Amino acid sequence: MLLDEFIPVDKSSAIRAILFSLLTDDDVEVICENELPEDVLSALNCLNLLYKVVEQKGGVFKISGKTKKPLKAIDCGNSATMMHILMGISVYLGMDLELTGDKSLMSRDHSAFSEAAKLYAGNFVDTSLAKESAQLKSFHLISMLKNGGKLHFKSRTRRNTEDLLTKMGAEIVENKNCIEVFPVERLHGYSVEIKLDPSAAFITACAAFVFGRSFEISDIYHDESRMTPFILLKNAGFEIKIDEESDSFKVSGNPTNKEVQDINVEKDQVAEIIDEIPFIAFMVARAGGTFTIRGASWLRNKESDRIRESVKRFSLMYETEEFADGFSVSGGAKHPLKGEAPHSFDHRMEMLSSLIAQDSGYYFKMNDSYKISFPKFYELFKYLKND
Repeated sequence: MLLDEFIPVDKSSAIRAILFSLLTDDDVEVICENELPEDVLSALNCLNLLYKVVEQKGGVFKISGKTKKPLKAIDCGNSATMMHILMGISVYLGMDLELTGDKSLMSRDHSAFSEAAKLYAGNFVDTSLAKESAQLKSFHLISMLKNGGKLHFKSRTRRNTEDLLTKMGAEIVENKNCIEVFPVERLHGYSVEIKLDPSAAFITACAAFVFGRSFEISDIYHDESRMTPFILLKNAGFEIKIDEESDSFKVSGNPTNKEVQDINVEKDQVAEIIDEIPFIAFMVARAGGTFTIRGASWLRNKESDRIRESVKRFSLMYETEEFADGFSVSGGAKHPLKGEAPHSFDHRMEMLSSLIAQDSGYYFKMNDSYKISFPKFYELFKYLKND
């Protein structure tokens, strides 16, 4: 069954495509044919505060106008990506922006970004990533556009910022674990079509396996790092096929009863799978294997402490162990008592609880947090259950 209709546009790419319009006075066109997650809507809704004009016709958003300093605070909702991209944009434009968000966003640790901002005082900057974070990397690359700089890093992260800035005329040179950004006086407009979200596609694949359904998902945003979760499941023994195309990839899978292989994830791979870690762990454990991850302390600084919250959910059914920088979960299901699975307003933990509830004697009542990243998740669930 083809499941494309349920999957939203790539959240990371869409937020950048919308907000990068603030870096140019040229017209911008962003094409989003599928559903927009709430985080993307937050980015879109802030543009008028910065004096941009947005015209929508179907899934095409045309953005025009000259960026000016807003008269009031910009509400980033739940989106850390939006907040951190705007922090970089404020450095490039030399424009102080007051940024706020919901309780979850404002309670998170943003010190890595505030410390990084101190480096940018009108000079060439040569620095290293304090954390292997795609958002922190994006902050630096945007901030370096004014006076140039070099950014050193240890692990590869998603590269939608580099791709879009290059499309806008920025000169960016990548050499092994270093990115050099050259000063740019003017960035150009662009037209970009946003593909399907790899994280939502991966959760969809997990749900299909849980319901025992064969599936196909096409037109997924193409970045080698975003395929890693699918590759890990394939390495664990799941029947998954990955087909790469020029600007997208597609996956298909069939439920089988192959013997699962244990998966151990080390620190240098964490950045590539940061959002999918709890779901990979669940799939390996439910198939009878052991999933172990170390070097993932950044997981504690998401919408919730995702190490603690994942362990809380897995311990309902499996043997688990929590580390300061990760966790381990082993298959061989316990006999779960009937009861209520944990609730959370962390959208990914909410979806994980739904998968666990479907796979156990526990029950779970959805709240609306899943709409932050996957608005049609519950429709997908009903479709897989009833088809």
